[in-house]
Amino acid sequence: MTTKKTLPMFAAALALPLVFAQGCGDDGMQTSDTADTADSDTASGEEECDSEIEGTIESDTTWTCSHTLKDIVTVKNNAKLTVMPGVTIKGLNGSALVVAKGSQLIAEGTKEQPIVFTSALAEGSRARGDWGGIVLLGDAKNNLQTGSGIAEGLDAGNPDYAYGGGDDAYSCGSLKWVRVEYVGFELTKDNELNGVTFYSCGSGTTVDYLQVHMGKDDGIEMFGGTWSGKHIVVTGAQDDSVDCDQGYTGSLQHVALIQDPAAGNYAFELSNQADNLDAEPRTAPKFVNVTAIGTAAGGDIETQSAGVRLKEGVSAEFYNAIFYGFHGPAVELTEGATEAVAAAGGIKFMNDLFFGNSAVDDGATPYVVGEGSTFDLKGLIEDPANKNLIDADPQLGSLDFTAPNFAPADGSPVRGAGAAPAGFDAADYIGAVANAAGDWTLGWTSYAAN
Repeated sequence: MTTKKTLPMFAAALALPLVFAQGCGDDGMQTSDTADTADSDTASGEEECDSEIEGTIESDTTWTCSHTLKDIVTVKNNAKLTVMPGVTIKGLNGSALVVAKGSQLIAEGTKEQPIVFTSALAEGSRARGDWGGIVLLGDAKNNLQTGSGIAEGLDAGNPDYAYGGGDDAYSCGSLKWVRVEYVGFELTKDNELNGVTFYSCGSGTTVDYLQVHMGKDDGIEMFGGTWSGKHIVVTGAQDDSVDCDQGYTGSLQHVALIQDPAAGNYAFELSNQADNLDAEPRTAPKFVNVTAIGTAAGGDIETQSAGVRLKEGVSAEFYNAIFYGFHGPAVELTEGATEAVAAAGGIKFMNDLFFGNSAVDDGATPYVVGEGSTFDLKGLIEDPANKNLIDADPQLGSLDFTAPNFAPADGSPVRGAGAAPAGFDAADYIGAVANAAGDWTLGWTSYAAN
């Protein structure tokens, strides 16, 4: 690894005690009483804070204070990069953090000291696309013909950027109490990075309390893999908030999504595989306790905003989900292969709420199927057995994109109307948040536009 300043990093595997537990918060202040200077002692040298990081990281490394990424920084050679609570990592234009297969990113903050990956520009001048984002490459299965691929936009000839294998329990690392902001730098024409991209990450991967804010492409995207996560917030994604394809089979619970009133595509774009619509493993995610708020909830600007797109033979299940205020349809389902999956019971919407969607035509087309199709998508969703609430106001606290309040009012119809499936946290409510007292989105998220 090379840096603008001299930055000897330590090998976390060494047996010396970690006595330096110092971090730099968003304001650059130290967050530990054990360090008196901006430099923190490490087991094999001295970490110099506020250094520019570039090149590769090829041995176990810990960042205890803030740094700035320059160009593509790649963690490889089975190295583990650990980021301590309260640390802010900034990205220069054209930068990204890529974790190669075999390596891990361990970024575990706290509610009081979240880890922040953000733009290197000053507050007030930040924007989507200021830097790239985080790319995690794993060894779990996908449904590509060869079982492996190369991450989009990165050097196709570099084996460091390959993903996919046969280890469904593989761990890409851990993201807990993490914010990723102002991302989506365009690597090649029309090919921007997502906030966090999970390539074949397995069930050993931990994701809990993750926000992606103001991304130029998708908030999070999964290319295959089996990982599951909780407490996900995606705000202001210019493209899709959540995108799944290539055989992703994990699940997310407690998911809060809100689109910028001026920009947004699908809240969920779910695909199987473009070259083989029946490829296995079939993309088959489950989403439980979701609040998805579209562009029309906060304004009347014409956008491509829509709730869920189901395509290419995908299977998917939504439980306890709110779909509110999308400019276009709440649900779009296309291709005969996807209709066949739905007809066989592979697409479910249960205990969900739909309100204020299809604003473009005053609610006339909340469900859309492929051109010429006669598939009864409305019948699938509005079947009374599914216990979905149609045209019922969830009475959320605030739809303000810059200060959303996802908690429903005491008299909201979502209270007591939910039922989470087996294997998930018990939840008798519809939406990401049960009530104001249980609003897990507070205290660690940020909604600053720039």
